Amino acid sequence: MAVNVLLNILQQGLCYALVALGVYISYKILNFPDLTVDSSFPLGGVVCIGLIQVGCPYILAIIVAFIAGASAGLITAFLHLKFKINNLLSGIITMTALLSINIALSKGRTLIPYNDNKTLFNNNLTSHFAFNQYSSAITNIIILIIIVIALKLILDLFFKTKRGFMLRAVGDNEQMSVSLGSNSGLYKLLGLCLANGIVGVAGAIYSQYMRYFDNTSGTGMVVIALASVIIGTGIFRKSLIIKGTTSVIIGALIYTASLNIVIAIGVPSTYLKLFMALIFAIVLIINNYLPDKKRGKRKMEDISNA
Repeated sequence: MAVNVLLNILQQGLCYALVALGVYISYKILNFPDLTVDSSFPLGGVVCIGLIQVGCPYILAIIVAFIAGASAGLITAFLHLKFKINNLLSGIITMTALLSINIALSKGRTLIPYNDNKTLFNNNLTSHFAFNQYSSAITNIIILIIIVIALKLILDLFFKTKRGFMLRAVGDNEQMSVSLGSNSGLYKLLGLCLANGIVGVAGAIYSQYMRYFDNTSGTGMVVIALASVIIGTGIFRKSLIIKGTTSVIIGALIYTASLNIVIAIGVPSTYLKLFMALIFAIVLIINNYLPDKKRGKRKMEDISNA
């Protein structure tokens, strides 16, 4: 029982960590509360399964899922920058529109199984590691760890580049970055495309891990991702060693562990969303009341650890 719970926490937590890394860019780095996530996540999943079912290799399908997610972020950025729509409302408009698009792409089906199609977790290589009842889960965890670490390292390298630094500067102080000659709109567009592209990849990988696409999988995903970001960055806010991307991954595992413990003690799944909201509220309350220095300095610490 305990082993199954632990394996489930690691698998789900690593999947959610991918989403959290995307939201980390929009929410923490860019300071843009983007609700597009709730629809760009299933968008990546439905694009991925649709391509795989027509014979597309799963790696290529994941790449296209990134492009689909990035396109969703592009629409949100366009609404915000071109038409001066509030950042929160821009995300809501895109999210709402994508609900219909996702239904259309899935042809009205809520659940679509992968069946025997080759996926990231079900292919000729992974079939050689079926030794016992835990081998499939362990193989999934290894694959997810590789993907999460690879993405984390890529983001860490990107944040050290000039574009990455300017992206953080726009989120920290947009007026100052403009005075330095930076095109803040361009960097907002870049950040939202990158964030939602990663979320699209997360949706594609999550659907392959689950072995089916669920059109409702994006519901509450932004809450999970935000809670993961806040938990991780809150715990390691004063650390000079743990980078922001690392703290977000740890936060996702902690949040997933909390949800799985709730389920393990016998709480009906009907109330899972309620407990998700409660845990998120508790995280926000604790984060607000923790002793801290000036928020401006905290923001600079977050940027230096990114």
